[in-house]
Amino acid sequence: MVLLILLTPTASATGDFETLLDEIERLSVSASWEQQRKRLPELAGRIEQASPRQQTRFELVRARNFALADQPERAIDQIAEILARHDTLDPDLKLRTLNLATNLLVLEGDFEQGFEFFRRALQLAPNVENLEMRADTYSVAAEFYNQIDEFATAIEFSDLALDLAVQSESPRQQCVALERRARAHFDSGALDDALIDYRMTIDSCESESVSDPIFSALGYLGMGRIEHSNGKSDAGAKAMRIAIRLFDQSRYAPGQLESRVELADLLLDQSRVEEAEALMQQARNARLFDSSSKLSVRADAFQILTLLAERRDDIVEAVEALRRSITLRQEHINRQRSMRLTLLMADQDIYTAERELALLREQNRAIEWARESENQNDRAITYAGSGAVVAGLLLFALLFQTARDRRRFRTLSQRDGLTGLLNHTRFFELAQQSFQRSHLTSAPFTLIVADVDLFKQVNDQHGHLIGDHILRRIGARFQETFGPNAILGRLGGEEFGVALSCDIDQAVARIEHLRAILNRRRSGEEEPSITMSFGVAERSREANLDTLYAQADQALYDAKDSGRNRVITVARLELSAGAFVT
Repeated sequence: MVLLILLTPTASATGDFETLLDEIERLSVSASWEQQRKRLPELAGRIEQASPRQQTRFELVRARNFALADQPERAIDQIAEILARHDTLDPDLKLRTLNLATNLLVLEGDFEQGFEFFRRALQLAPNVENLEMRADTYSVAAEFYNQIDEFATAIEFSDLALDLAVQSESPRQQCVALERRARAHFDSGALDDALIDYRMTIDSCESESVSDPIFSALGYLGMGRIEHSNGKSDAGAKAMRIAIRLFDQSRYAPGQLESRVELADLLLDQSRVEEAEALMQQARNARLFDSSSKLSVRADAFQILTLLAERRDDIVEAVEALRRSITLRQEHINRQRSMRLTLLMADQDIYTAERELALLREQNRAIEWARESENQNDRAITYAGSGAVVAGLLLFALLFQTARDRRRFRTLSQRDGLTGLLNHTRFFELAQQSFQRSHLTSAPFTLIVADVDLFKQVNDQHGHLIGDHILRRIGARFQETFGPNAILGRLGGEEFGVALSCDIDQAVARIEHLRAILNRRRSGEEEPSITMSFGVAERSREANLDTLYAQADQALYDAKDSGRNRVITVARLELSAGAFVT
């Protein structure tokens, strides 16, 4: 328990406020939002004693409290008031405000405004002397890249944040950066690295100098997931129960739901249905399903409810839970796609600005060169004329290079660097156009979602170089099998997508041809054999591509769940009837 420090009568008024403010800032990390909120009126009553810097710090604590209490709108309003006077803010406080603003806005789905603040924070960070605040900015960047599955970039930003946290001797920022890096390792399939980072996260976040129950809980939750995936269910369940206790202690609703969903999933794997039911009932009683948890977590929660209802033979509840799960997954897909597109545009703007800045620097050098030459004698003037020609040629070359780089960047921004297939964003852009054409012309349209079975084991046993070679080979086989008229993309990791202007029977025939090619092994070939699972959905009455994708994705999930190495088709998903027609 954190005790209030008694203030002596001789302390100055400003000193009184500073002491209380330091105390509240520590509570904002170590205590529940309810405990924090009880103390805020003490500072609010003395706000007239505070300096402008202290007032800003207090407002940031209050904004963070609103966010932890699942009141994002009030938090955003508070931050808007702070940013309205941005010209008067100290650089470190401005950076802290931008970091909090970007987190909240992105979580609320306002990507354009959120990424604008994100870009401003990245531009400001190198000029801020406070290394701790710079580390916080890079941790925020790692979180964003984690959310759009750009794990390598997330790890890079986490490493930057961790280096700055060590330099600034900030245990709190070390705790945050380690958790971000652990999650990126976990989501990318590097479980051994993730397990090491999660253990370091727990050690750092539980230390006396940090004592952050939320990030400690995230560490235990991640460790529990890894133990579960490694077949150590008892150890996994133990870590997840610790995470639940810490999230409950902090009253952090998103974590309370996510940890219960993960543990319920583990318990169902062990056929401990009643315990899983009890966990989900706890979540319902606490209204956690309505919290601002990640959409993917809420979708998983309703997926668990679907499985539980099926085991009770409650078809009505199973259909309703499945409907909610699919809707939330659609929203998650839309949000992730918007984030990718917004970030891609931001990256392109940054890239273009950097090239234009380099060009401007070269122009300035040429101008300065000419000015210096004017003061020389006739011979020097002659050389200056030659220099002007050289400078002109240099500028022409730079302009040509910039134009070529822009064209190259546009191409690279649409293609996956490993397989050469379309990337996630470009695939869905072209698939959406094809879907709309099929809708207008009543032509057939089929969507395929495919995933390499047990790909993590391939990486673990044979190394990532072999894994990358396999993904390149799969990309080539997809191009050979489906031809130039198909829309082919790598959606992320070992997941691929295909959009075809044909009916579902023709699509399945091509898939079977592809499977035969993939299963064919050459004599003496050392590369491990692989299989793939496929989910296939044909357009019927779907209003948009996202609905069709959710159906194909659910079919892929069913293919994985029923043993892998198979094709499951969905001709139509009648939500009103609550059944797949296959």
